[in-house]
Amino acid sequence: MDTVIALHASALRLDRVSCDQLLQRGVELAHHLGYSAAGIKRGTLAARGMGIESRAFGGGVPSMRHGGITASLQSVGASGFIKPEAREAIAEQMRRLGMISDRGYLADGGHGQPLVVVEVPSYFASPTPDIPLLMSDYREGGYNHRKAEEMLNESRGFDGRHSIPCDCSMEDDTVFVVHRLHRLENRPVFERFKAYEAQVAEKRRQEQLDPVDMHPWLARLADKNDLSRVANTVYLLHGTDKGNLASICQQGLKSSLSLAKGHLWYGKGLYFTPQSCKAWQYGAVRGCVLLCRVVLGRVQVLEDKCPQRLFPSSEFDSAMAMKGVTRHDGRHDALQVHDEYIIYHDAACYPEFVLEVSVNGPV
Repeated sequence: MDTVIALHASALRLDRVSCDQLLQRGVELAHHLGYSAAGIKRGTLAARGMGIESRAFGGGVPSMRHGGITASLQSVGASGFIKPEAREAIAEQMRRLGMISDRGYLADGGHGQPLVVVEVPSYFASPTPDIPLLMSDYREGGYNHRKAEEMLNESRGFDGRHSIPCDCSMEDDTVFVVHRLHRLENRPVFERFKAYEAQVAEKRRQEQLDPVDMHPWLARLADKNDLSRVANTVYLLHGTDKGNLASICQQGLKSSLSLAKGHLWYGKGLYFTPQSCKAWQYGAVRGCVLLCRVVLGRVQVLEDKCPQRLFPSSEFDSAMAMKGVTRHDGRHDALQVHDEYIIYHDAACYPEFVLEVSVNGPV
């Protein structure tokens, strides 16, 4: 049994994680290993784990109730949540290997948490609120349209203030043009976000967290829309291709996609920035910049790159690659050029506004 856990832990590069972090990403990690509703996929780590466990028990695999790891992880992958039996079986093995903290048990993430009353924003105006929609009722040249464009142009990071050249391939006289401003209305994703925000606020209510600088318009918008200061919720930018909008509209941003990606300097999470030129790097094919609510909680400033990270470090809720501080290549002269914030849980963000953008006029 230790061998099975060790196999999966090695694949995910886990050493010691806290219970709430494991619960946050437990389902998507099970899917990543090859456990799914369709069964255990051949050739995956799940299949290898089942083979190891089967040989250890003379051809059979123990059930969840008897501590079976393969059965427990398959239950997680198939059902989409962690059943009590699966939690206890996995926790027992992880406890023996010294991989699990929080006093050695996996707490039920749904128990003991306060009920959250979610107030849908007053500007949600979809005629079919149960169906996620991109609303496009902002007038071109109107107040919000103009402020969004000003924000992008005033939050660029390539105006000569960098100690090393900006790597966004933009010139100093580049001008952002916003062609359309949409609003994402997805009540289930918004409710999931608000529940997570409430949990972080409860955890951090006695702490004084360092505030994050936002563009003045975004700071006013944050106050108007009641972003939680206790949870350190802020507006940040995320660049993407226009072709991803349909999926984002339906499901929000998915950190599970980062598990399949190769090199990500600061781990398998979702990346955000306050600087428009950095966001543009990821949306420059068919440019879209998402304006997202992001729950940062307590932020860990990273010293070096950590491409295999799956969770924030213990006692933190998010991570930050800080401009001029974080080393992204293990060398003192290879410093981060832009501020980037990384979260490792889908519910920690809500993509609220979509800006269709070009530079120096239409593309």
